[in-house]
Parts: sequence; structure tokens; C-alpha cells
Amino acid sequence: MNRYASKHNLVDLVSTGMDECELPVKGARYIAGISGGVDSMVLLWILVRLLKVHVVATHINYGKRGAESDADEELVRLFCMENNIPFELLGRADAGSRQNAGSGNFQNQARTLRREFLLSVMNRHDARAIFLAHHKDDQIETIIQKLLRGAAPEKWTGMKRFDPPWMRPLLEASKDELQQFAQEQEIPYRTDRSNLESSYSRNMLRNKIFPLFNQAYPGWDKHVVRLSRIGHLHTSMLDYITGEVTVSRPDIGTGTLFEAPYAGNTEQTDTGHPFSTVLKRTEWLSLSEELQLPVARNWIEKQTGYIGWSKGEVLRLEDLKKLQTGKRVHFDAGFSVQRDREHYVLVQNRASGVSHEISLTRLSITPITACGFMFTENRYDPALQTGALQLNREALDAVILLRKWEKGDRFQPMGMAGRQSVADHLTNRKISSAQKSESLVLVSFEGKVHAVIFPHCLDSGEIGTIAEHTRCHTEGQRVLLIKKPDHFS
Repeated sequence: MNRYASKHNLVDLVSTGMDECELPVKGARYIAGISGGVDSMVLLWILVRLLKVHVVATHINYGKRGAESDADEELVRLFCMENNIPFELLGRADAGSRQNAGSGNFQNQARTLRREFLLSVMNRHDARAIFLAHHKDDQIETIIQKLLRGAAPEKWTGMKRFDPPWMRPLLEASKDELQQFAQEQEIPYRTDRSNLESSYSRNMLRNKIFPLFNQAYPGWDKHVVRLSRIGHLHTSMLDYITGEVTVSRPDIGTGTLFEAPYAGNTEQTDTGHPFSTVLKRTEWLSLSEELQLPVARNWIEKQTGYIGWSKGEVLRLEDLKKLQTGKRVHFDAGFSVQRDREHYVLVQNRASGVSHEISLTRLSITPITACGFMFTENRYDPALQTGALQLNREALDAVILLRKWEKGDRFQPMGMAGRQSVADHLTNRKISSAQKSESLVLVSFEGKVHAVIFPHCLDSGEIGTIAEHTRCHTEGQRVLLIKKPDHFS
């Protein structure tokens, strides 16, 4: 490939992608996630230098690689200064320390933090879309991982070029093409040496498995890319069959139970109206056995946005076949499927064990509202005694759960020497029987209770009780602040 051809092909890829996705070049503002690696620096160079797109560049310094992380930040910052590109940074103090303070998989935590940061920058700048520099090699790795984890064919689609607001115009370009382009155009970039280590599954595939494939099965990567098309075809067929055995809500008879949408669904569903269709029992049972479970699962996913199926939950769909009218099959994510004569309807479990996941990494960017309470990050204020709870941020994991209290929940209330059950604590605080069932607990994934939250403010102004291990001692400590929204100015 000569110098002109390389430049022409990649620029056309980005430009054509924007046209096909109806993203205007002029008069619109966009966000771009820039790590400092070759793929994101090439994307930024094309958008700004050649297509003259108004871009706000963003960078996160996780602080995981010390001086190398700082060098990545400096490269992106200087490039933006030299090219008059607006630059937004989530620095080491705001990103790396939060990652280290939490527990769990760093890549998952980083992905959550990156997503929330990019969305917050997009909202502040009233941008049209967020550009990401995923390329063909990333797509291949994604599809292979799904295959190895036993994903169904409809999950082989991989990443979409435009999945609003996320725009990935380089999915058809290889890493080699991007590196050649950067060399030809003298685009600065840095190489993340941690990618050469095989501690993460993606790195192991890239560094150890794929080279063996290249030797044994030349051209294998092209066949994997085709699996994405097969995944899209399978999805289209599954959607068509699902449409044949479902009916929209207004068309069914009376007596069905429709409640609020699934609490875990934070994104717009494909239907545009959560829980807007029901499954026709006779038509569903007339499908071949091989199709029944995939269609039922697809129907639920379209309504709830839930994709975290366990093997047990998939098998639980079998119970729908023998379900009696009025009975339900419960799922772990907080919803049930209920039979209503000749239809199956989706119902949210009001007494669901898990209501909301609270990502503390997200709180550095934007408050979270759940179950009528607002969660945000702040500094400890000893003068704030009523109308709020202040939990020591360092005593909490990166992700915690807000749910209804359950029998067996125990904790050590702040200021007390011993532990007591949540049930006894609510009784001691003179919470009425009616309100008891609506009380909440903030817990770790292992079930450790960090706080009990009352459904209504007490006469004293208290909204709950924190556990002794989450007590703050020093003014200015980082805290998880919990308030009713109307307490905020």
C-alpha cells in the first residue's frame, strides 16, 4: 500500500462512516476517547487535521503504570495544545486512586469509569456522539471471547460501528494499517507495554493464541470477522420470529398485571416502551423446542435490556411451559414472567432482593438517584447531622448494592459495641410495621451491611443508620453522601 492509498483508505473509512450514520461534519461537536495509543491518535488526527471535525479530546490517567501513565497523559495534552483541540482530563488523583480503593476486576472497573466520564463530557459539551478507536483486531478479539464463553449466535455480532452515542469508524481497519498510517503521517503515539503482558484474557489471546492460529490456519481472522455477519443474520431471524409470537400491550384483554419497568434497565429498549409486548403462549409453544428458549430470552431482553443470563436462568425459562395462570417464574435480576391466561407478561418484583448497583467510580462524575435517594461523593462535614448519611468512602468497594433488607441481615450500628439484626434495629428505631418492609440496606456483594436506610425521615431528621466500620473521623475525608433529592440546593 503506497502513502496516498493508506491515507485515502482510512480517511474515507471515517468520513463514509459518518455519512452513513448521518453524523454531520460541520456545525456539530463530538467527543473522542484518546488513550495516546496508535489507534486513538490516528483517529484524532484524521478527525481534526483532515476532516476538520470539532472534537473535544478526553483522556483518563488511571495511574496503574506510574511514570508511563503520566507520559501518555502528557503526549495527548501536548498534541491537543499544538492543534487547538479542547482537552478534558480525568487525572490520576480522580481515576487511579478510585480504582485502587475498590476491589474486583480492574478492567471492568476501568470500563465503567471510562463510559461514565465520556458520557459526562458529552453532556457538558452538548455533543452529538462519542468516537472510539476500536479497530478490526479488537473486533476479532471480542468475537473470539464470546465464542469461548459459549455465547449464543446472536451475540457473535461484536461491536457495532454506531451504537448511539458510541461511534467506532475504524472497525474495518487493522492494527497494522493504523501503525503504517501513523508512520507515514508522522503521528506521535505511545505503546502501552502492559499490552505485551498476558495477565488479561485479551492480552493472552493477542500475544499467545493468535500467533499460533496464524501459523496453523492462515486467514482465520477473516473467517472470524464473517461470524459477525452471521450473528447479525441470526439476530434478525430471531427478532422476526419473536415478533410473530408476541403482541403489543394495548391488544390484549383485561386482567394482566403491568408494573414499573425492570429497575436494572438504564438504557432505552428497542421497543421504545419498556414491557410493551406480551408473549402469546399458544404460538410460542408451537415453535420447535430449539427455538422456544432463545425466543423467550430474546423477548425478555428486548423488554428489559437484561443480558446477564446465567445458565440456571436460561433453564428456568423451561418452567414457563407448565406455568399455571396467575403464577410466576422469578429471575435473579428483579423481574418475573407471569402467565395471564393465554399470554406471558413481564412483571417487576417489588420486593426484589437486589434493586440497584451503585458504582462509586461513577460518583466522581455525576450523582446517582435510586429508590428516592441521591448518592454522591463529597467530603466529610461533621456539622451535617440530619437529613443525610456520610459513609467513609475508603471502607466501601467500587460497586455496592442497594436493596430491601432481608431476614438474616446483621450489622454493628455506629456507636454501638455489638451487632444486631436489621429487623431489631428497625424496631428499636420505632419504624412502623408498614414502613419496615420498605426499608433498605446498602451492602457489599458479600452481604456486609454498610448502612440501613429508612423509607421516611424520622421526626429527628434521621434517614438511616450507618455501620460502625463506615464511620468518618476526620473532617475532609472522602465520603459517600446519601440524601433525599430535596435536600440538595
